[in-house]
Amino acid sequence: MQLRREQLLLACLYLTPFSISAEPTININTSYYPVFGNNAFSIRQSIQQDGPVGQNGKQFHASTTWKVNWSYRWTESRSVCRLNQLKVNVDIDYLLPELKSLNELDETLQKRWKHYSEALFKHEQQHKEVGLEAARELEKRLLAIPQLPCNQFETTLAQTAQQVLDEYDALEKKFDLDTNHGINQGVILP
Repeated sequence: MQLRREQLLLACLYLTPFSISAEPTININTSYYPVFGNNAFSIRQSIQQDGPVGQNGKQFHASTTWKVNWSYRWTESRSVCRLNQLKVNVDIDYLLPELKSLNELDETLQKRWKHYSEALFKHEQQHKEVGLEAARELEKRLLAIPQLPCNQFETTLAQTAQQVLDEYDALEKKFDLDTNHGINQGVILP
């Protein structure tokens, strides 16, 4: 009788999904590129010359890149596999302009720079949020994968992860189109 209860308990444990979800680990790195100028024209020129270059070769005022990484372990029983450990992290890298001559500007131009910088950072933070949501969605979808024959399991994990990353890459591109890379949100050079 005792053996039968233990077998039943083990069967229940095997059929019950492990609770292995947690908030993804977030690593944020912020760096700056120097901007020089003592008037609006020279500041614009410095940003257009030294701003980050995107994958398409176009120059931008700032950039936010995110990369989602994951690692996992699975359990195999009778040629059926399922997750038993999942770790997801997202690396966020900001590259923002830093005006070196801010204190040399007149008060009006200082205020315009401050407004521009705040609007730009808010826009970049929204890019960060896309990356965070991608990490959360990746974790959610990977955890939802049921136990599968082991010969399908890793392929399903990889395909699911790639689908999530492709979806969020498309969302980020749409966000930049909708906001005209932040211009519609007030990201306008002084």
